[in-house]
Parts: sequence; C-alpha cells; structure tokens
Amino acid sequence: MKTIVTESKSITWIQYFCVQIEDLEKSVAKCEERLDVIERLQRLTMMTHEERSELKQEKKLLEQTLVDNRKQLKSLRWENGKSMIISVMILGVLYAGWMMYS
Repeated sequence: MKTIVTESKSITWIQYFCVQIEDLEKSVAKCEERLDVIERLQRLTMMTHEERSELKQEKKLLEQTLVDNRKQLKSLRWENGKSMIISVMILGVLYAGWMMYS
C-alpha cells in the first residue's frame, strides 16, 4: 500500500484523503462562521464608510474562498466515492473467484 510521509508521520493515501476532507470541512465551517459574523456586524453596528467597505472586501474574499473550498471538497468526495466503488468491485471479483474455486 502506498504511504505518504508528512510531518514525520507515515500515513496511507486513504488516511491522507480523509485528512484532506476533514481539513476542508473545518475551513468551510470557519468561513461560514466568519461570514455570519460579518453579516451581523453590517446589520447591527454603526460603522464608517471605510469600515463598511473593509468588511465588504473581507466578505467578498471569504465568499470566494468558500466557493473554492466547496468545489475542492466536492472533488475529493467524488474521488473518495470512486475509490470505494473500485474497492467494492475488487472485493466482489475476489469473492466470486473464491466461490468458483471452493
């Protein structure tokens, strides 16, 4: 089985896949929380025009980051699903072969 070495730890490619998905999910959650805070601030606080424009810029950047992370997360989940299907197919073929020769 192929292993990947990161931060002096040896992990399999499946574990690395899962870690990437978890990290992206955490990043998406943080972005969503920050967007909620920004929207609340925009509605409930009195700000100068400069502060409001800074929040708009941050909001725009966060929204773009969120879109990118969600696309990447969708891609990783698709790859994970394909890997699972291939594993099940291989297991099925091995089981069928075992049943034929037993």
